[in-house]
Amino acid sequence: LVLPAELISLPWLNRLKEARKEGKSGEAYITSWIHWLALAFAIYTAVLRAIELEPAALMGSGFMAGTALTLVAGSCIVNYAANVITAHGIGSGSSWVICAGIVTEYAETLHSILTSLEAGLLPAWRLALVSGGYLVLVLFAVLLSTSQLRLPVVQYSTTMATPPGQQGGAPSQDVFVQARQVAERKAAARRTASDYFPLILNSSGMLPIIFAGAAYFGFLPRFVELLGLHSLQASLAALQSSLTGLACYGFLVFCMEFLPVGGINPKEVAEYFNMMNVGIKGVVPGETTERYVQSKLLKCKFWGGLALAALAVSAYLFDRLCMVFLGTTLATTSLLIIVGAVMQSSRQVESLLEGPRLQEKLQREQGVIASLRVL
Repeated sequence: LVLPAELISLPWLNRLKEARKEGKSGEAYITSWIHWLALAFAIYTAVLRAIELEPAALMGSGFMAGTALTLVAGSCIVNYAANVITAHGIGSGSSWVICAGIVTEYAETLHSILTSLEAGLLPAWRLALVSGGYLVLVLFAVLLSTSQLRLPVVQYSTTMATPPGQQGGAPSQDVFVQARQVAERKAAARRTASDYFPLILNSSGMLPIIFAGAAYFGFLPRFVELLGLHSLQASLAALQSSLTGLACYGFLVFCMEFLPVGGINPKEVAEYFNMMNVGIKGVVPGETTERYVQSKLLKCKFWGGLALAALAVSAYLFDRLCMVFLGTTLATTSLLIIVGAVMQSSRQVESLLEGPRLQEKLQREQGVIASLRVL
């Protein structure tokens, strides 16, 4: 992103940029910042909710402080549970917590649609048309979640060339050595043709839509309401429902894609390649590989952010269409968040199942190498 020079020169922003290059320690530093921001947002939301509930309060003094403290404590417990799910479970804990809230609230919407359909107030063809449009959005979300940029990976040779003075050794041993070298070259050729390092086009999943929606449709209107600017509040509501407002919402989703949340670290990728004695085809190992992976990541984030912004705006417009055809919204954005969480968890399950298969393959190769050594 192109930012003003004054903002780029801020010490805390430079520290966050450097933390992305420090591996696990930098990731822990960024996570701590996210936790502090989440705590500040929880306090802000708790105070707003306490102000809303104060007119109906039965207790006297201490209601505001007690309510805000209880809500913040509950938010911290939910955040801790989400972190535990992320660390020891399957998928993103935050996404699953959000999905649980969506599912519990969606039962009422589904009940109203089925009731209208049973009473004959809703034509079946309208529901079928809306369901087809929703299916198209889901397919686009699945395509976006599974799209990836494949970087060809090559295996560096670990077989030492035979010195000229040792070529006159035992003929039988040379035959087996040459056979093993031919087998290794053929295996390397097969790996070169099939091995690649995938970069997910949308590595953040649906989190940018969650953050942008919460900030644009939740935090901003509540903040204006808290300030008591009623005229500005009406203007903001009109702006959010206009095409200009939707463009601003899409741009915010696009910007959220560049947040350092999730994804991979180019430095860790370069170090892993060196450790495994592999590299990207046509790229020098080391810092050059790190810069190359970084450039490809930015490319994926750019195009993935554009596609995700288009998906978010399309989901908002589709909900408007549902109001016309069904008389209610399907909460399409919320349903797409559930689809993204399921896709992310399925990728993790697939990677967990791939581990035993790779271990079995490695054991077979080790057994073949051991048999050649015995011969």
